[in-house]
Amino acid sequence: MIPRSIIFLFLLTLISCEKDDICLEGTPATPMMIVLFKDHQNPEAKKGVSELLIRGIDREEALITFTGDSVALPLRNNFEFTQYELTWTTSTPTLLSDTIQINHRQFDIYLNRACGYKSTYIFEDPSHYMLTQGAGWIEKLEKIKDTITDEKSAHLAIYH
Repeated sequence: MIPRSIIFLFLLTLISCEKDDICLEGTPATPMMIVLFKDHQNPEAKKGVSELLIRGIDREEALITFTGDSVALPLRNNFEFTQYELTWTTSTPTLLSDTIQINHRQFDIYLNRACGYKSTYIFEDPSHYMLTQGAGWIEKLEKIKDTITDEKSAHLAIYH
């Protein structure tokens, strides 16, 4: 026979857990900005990049080395802008580098105690700046969507 004290402790443990003590898989998290790379001569066509080094300004290490036609990048949640340096290794030994600034506002939504907050970003006007002048590889930036609420479609296009 099981002692009453063990049964009591089991029941006490069972009823003390709350629904929001665990952040369930699939709970929406803060979305990243989806950047799409496009051909500046044919604006409707995607144009991938290879070996693109993406580094956040004020960070020591590279954020990502990327190959493809779209990439998800995080926005800073403690500033009203995020800056990235994008360095592209071309077929020649030359490195082409551009620095961009994305201007945004952040709105936080409380999910629960376990998951914390989810942020939604809204692009400010102007939504972006090219911080480098001269011979870079980016021809133009274009805002595709005003609000970043999910990662299902692109938010910003880079034409090169």
